[in-house]
Amino acid sequence: MLTVVVLTCAVLFQFLAALYALRLIKLTGRAYSWIFISLALCLMMVRRLISLVDVFSTNPTYPIDLPNEFIGLILSLFMFLGIVGIKEIFAARKKAEDEAKLSAQNIHYLSKYANDFIILLDENFRFIEVNERVIDFYGYTREELIGMHASQLRASETKKDFMEQITLASVSGKTIFETIHQRKDGSRFPVEVSLRAIDIEGKKFYQAVIRDISEHKEHEKALKESEQKYRELVENANSIILHWTRDGRITFLNEFGQRFFGYAAGEIIGRHVIGTIVPAIESDGRDLSRLMEQILLDPVAFERNINENMRRNGERVWIAWTNRILWDKQGQVAEILSIGTDITELKEAEETIRELNIGLEKRVAERTAELAVAKEQAEAADRIKSAFLASMSHELRTPLNSIIGFTGMVLQGLAGPLNEEQIKQLGMVRGSARHLLDLINDILDISKIEAGQFNIKSENFDLRESIEKTVKIVSPLADKKNIVLHSRIEDNISDMRGDQRRVEQIILNLLSNAVKFTDRGEIHLNCHLDNGLVTLSVEDTGIGIKPENINMIFEAFRQVDAGTARTQEGTGLGLNITKKLIEMMGGSIHVKSEWGKGSAFTVILPVTKEK
Repeated sequence: MLTVVVLTCAVLFQFLAALYALRLIKLTGRAYSWIFISLALCLMMVRRLISLVDVFSTNPTYPIDLPNEFIGLILSLFMFLGIVGIKEIFAARKKAEDEAKLSAQNIHYLSKYANDFIILLDENFRFIEVNERVIDFYGYTREELIGMHASQLRASETKKDFMEQITLASVSGKTIFETIHQRKDGSRFPVEVSLRAIDIEGKKFYQAVIRDISEHKEHEKALKESEQKYRELVENANSIILHWTRDGRITFLNEFGQRFFGYAAGEIIGRHVIGTIVPAIESDGRDLSRLMEQILLDPVAFERNINENMRRNGERVWIAWTNRILWDKQGQVAEILSIGTDITELKEAEETIRELNIGLEKRVAERTAELAVAKEQAEAADRIKSAFLASMSHELRTPLNSIIGFTGMVLQGLAGPLNEEQIKQLGMVRGSARHLLDLINDILDISKIEAGQFNIKSENFDLRESIEKTVKIVSPLADKKNIVLHSRIEDNISDMRGDQRRVEQIILNLLSNAVKFTDRGEIHLNCHLDNGLVTLSVEDTGIGIKPENINMIFEAFRQVDAGTARTQEGTGLGLNITKKLIEMMGGSIHVKSEWGKGSAFTVILPVTKEK
C-alpha cells in the first residue's frame, strides 16, 4: 500500500512539474529548453506509471525498490517546487517590466497632454525637451524650440528680471514667479513659472512648469471691479451698515448710516456703540449697556435683533439689526457686521394694532361668554324637548296602535260585512295610521338618540336569518313595481353579536329607500364577512343622487326631493337614524351614486360573537 502511495504522489508531482514547465515557455520565450524538460519529466512519469500498473498485476514483472522510489518522490517534489518557483520569479519580473512600461507610458502621456507647458533645460537654460503643449501654444516647431534660450520666450520689458529669477532657482533649488511671455506671432500673455533644479547622473538640469494665467488675471481684474462696485453699493445702500469690534468700538459706518444718525465718519469711527447710536437704557426701561457683551456670548440668539437706537439729536428710533460674527484665525471674534433697517413707523403701527387687538379680544371674550350662555340655554331646551318626546312614546303610540288594530278587525269582517267603498276608506285610514306611526317612531327614535336615552342591545342573533326576513318583507313592494330584488349572502355569514331589531331596521330602511327611488331595473343586496367586519351593500338602478346633494342625505328632516312638487313620501329621518344607529354600533356607512343611474349604500359593522 505504501508503494502505491509513493508511486502515485511521484506521478502527480511529475505531471504538475511538466505542466508548469510548458507554461514557462510563454513567460521566458525559451521554447526548446522547457519542451525538453517537459519531455524528460513525462518519461519519468511514464516509467513510474508502468511500475504502478505492475504493482496491481498478479505476476509483477519488475521488482519495486521502495527506498529508491521514495527518493524519486522527494526529487519529484523538489523539481515541482523548483519549477513553480522559477515560474513565480519570471511572472514577477514580467509584471515589474509591464508596470515599468506602463508607468513610462503614463509619464509620457502626462507630459505630452498636460495643460501646463513643461520644459527641460540644461544648466545654461537652453531647452533640451518640451511637451506638445509648448509647441501648440507658442507657435514654434520642436526644432526651433530645442536649443532656444529661456529668455527668448519673454516679453522685452521682463528680460531684465530674468537673471535675478534664475539665480534664485540656482541657489535655493526652486522658485516660482510671474512674468510675461511672447508667442512667435508676437502676442503676449501672463504666465506663472515654477522653476526647479534637478540632478540627473551628476549633471544639473532645470525643469520649468509654465502655466497661462490670463484667465486668472482677468478674474483678479473683475474682482477688483466688483469690490469697487460693492464698496459703492455699501456706501450708498438704503440700509445702515456697521462694523464694530468685540469691545464695542465702531470701525465702519456707511454714508447712509452717517446721514441717518447725524454723524460724520471722523466723529463716529473709534467711538463706542453705547452712548452714540445705542442708548444705555431704552424708553421702556430695558437696560442695553451690556447688549454688546450679550451678542458676543450668544451670537446665534442675536443673529436678528430689534432694539431702540438714538440719533445724534437725541431722537429715539427702532432698528431691526442682522448681526454676523467675523472670526479670526484663532477662532476668536474679530469683528461684528451689523446691517440695520429703520422700523420706527412699523413699530408704531404694531403698537396701534396691539391696542386695537386688546380691545377686540375683550369684545370677543364678552361676546363668547354671551354665546356660551345662549348655547347652554338652547342645548337645555333641546334636551327638555327630546326628553319630553322620549317620555311621550307610550302616549303617542297607544292610540295609533288601537286605530290600526281595530281598523284591521273591521276590515276582516269581524264587526259585520263591508261594501267596497267602506273597505277602500278603512284601508286608507289604516295606511295613514301606519304612516303616522312610522313618522312618530322615527321622531321618537331620533329624540331618544339626541337625549342620550337610546340603548343598543348586545345579544347573539343569526344575521343571515335577519337579512332573509327583511328581504321577504320588502319583496312584495319590489314585485308591485316590477323590480327584481337579488340577494347574495356569503357562506361565512352566520351569528353576530348586536341589536337584532336595529340591524333589521337598518337593512329595511336601505331596501325600502332603494324600492322607493327605483322605478325599473333591479336591486342587489350583498353581504360578506372579512377580518371580523360585516360588509352589507344595497345597490339600485334608481334615479341616483346629484353630487351636490350627497352630503345632505344623512341630515335630519332633509330630503333631496323637497318642496311641494316632490313625488316620494317620507320624513327625511330614515337615513339620519340609520347612520346614527350604525355609528352607535361601532360601524360606518358610505354612499356612491351617479345621477340617473342609481346609488350604492355600504354598511360596515363589527362582528363580536359571544365566547
